[in-house]
Amino acid sequence: MIDKKTPKQIAEYKEFYDSISDILRHPVVREMRNYLQHCDTHCYRHCLAVAYYNFRICKRLRLDAISAARGGMLHDLFLYDWREHFRETGNRFHALSHPGEAYHIASEYFKLNDVESEVIKKHMWPITIIPPKHLETYVICFTDKYCGTLEIFEYYTKKWKRFFSKQKDKNN
Repeated sequence: MIDKKTPKQIAEYKEFYDSISDILRHPVVREMRNYLQHCDTHCYRHCLAVAYYNFRICKRLRLDAISAARGGMLHDLFLYDWREHFRETGNRFHALSHPGEAYHIASEYFKLNDVESEVIKKHMWPITIIPPKHLETYVICFTDKYCGTLEIFEYYTKKWKRFFSKQKDKNN
């Protein structure tokens, strides 16, 4: 069965994509496709999912959904393979340091407002210790973990299916 979208849903998708279209087209942001984030999900796809959930939740809560989406799309703009980061830099604290790196790169290419800046800098709270001031930042703290969990679950579900499929073939 084909999932038909209502005119309201279509308008919401359009508003979401229109609010981040300049970010999506930017060559530096597109570089995120070269770096894996969670298992086999690249940073660009992860950030797009986080941005979308930020937008939808913040819109429902009557918060600044556009800034939440824009910050969500930029929150992991660190442009390196975090699995190799320690070997290359000696920095063992990617979870603590990548929000600052993402903010540094994002602010170089985009004019960020206070909400967008905080969403990027504090999306790892409570690991980053200082609590957010904006409610939109609390939203990304949850959407980021939610999306990451789904990405990891999807990866291992595929692996388990392949494993059990091979076991079934061996037994037949």
